Amino acid sequence: MQPPAIPADEEFRLAALHELRLLDTPPEEAFEKIVTLGQALFDVPTCLVSLIDANRQWFKARVGLGVPETPREVSFCGHAIHGRDAFVVLDASRDERFHDNPVVTGAPYLRFYAGAPVWLPSGYAIGTVCLLSPEPRQSFGSQEQKLLASLASLALEAVTARALRLQLDRESLTRLRFEAVLDSMSAPVALADDEGAVRSRNAAFTALPMRFPEVAWLAEEPMRLPADLLSAPELDTEGMTSLTLSGADGTCVLDIYRDAGGYAVIGRA
Repeated sequence: MQPPAIPADEEFRLAALHELRLLDTPPEEAFEKIVTLGQALFDVPTCLVSLIDANRQWFKARVGLGVPETPREVSFCGHAIHGRDAFVVLDASRDERFHDNPVVTGAPYLRFYAGAPVWLPSGYAIGTVCLLSPEPRQSFGSQEQKLLASLASLALEAVTARALRLQLDRESLTRLRFEAVLDSMSAPVALADDEGAVRSRNAAFTALPMRFPEVAWLAEEPMRLPADLLSAPELDTEGMTSLTLSGADGTCVLDIYRDAGGYAVIGRA
């Protein structure tokens, strides 16, 4: 038996795979559709979306196979991730690399295998979409290989869409936590972009227009810091300037700080 070689960039390939947070996750419709389609298109009992981990191949989606993973050292997909094109074995029992492989000599008695690698845009192959059958084949032509590669492209799209959803969820959670901290502060606090548009503010800052109705820009929606305030020479020389709000409800000083991303406004009595 010839175990699959380890890629030269294995450390980085594994890091890219683990960053996706795909391993050991529940079934998802986008991936299930791919294996169901592959099984029907190629008339095989088994189709898998396989991810090659350090010591195992784990199946994000599978049809026709009962186990969720197998050892990497006996995997055919471990060979497939070394190339850009489909990796095809027409009859494993007659292939010197696989004839004594335990998945060939024992269940599932694999004979035919075809796997198209799933390559991330970053340049790492994380797994395959593969076809398995206990029946050998005489051929698996270029058109069939192109069709299998299209399934691998669909798998990449599903991986990318899932990663974007996770990123958006993480950003949303981070923002919710940030806003909770912001609202817990008693002093008025606001963050503005580099054009002065206020993007975040806490409850104390939102209440300022009620305390100082004479200051028109505080009541604007969307709220924007005045242009003359942003052009204050102190912001260029010291990175900070101050503005005093006065009204029937007393006074409040707003300290405006410039940073690389815009402006931070912090009030003090």
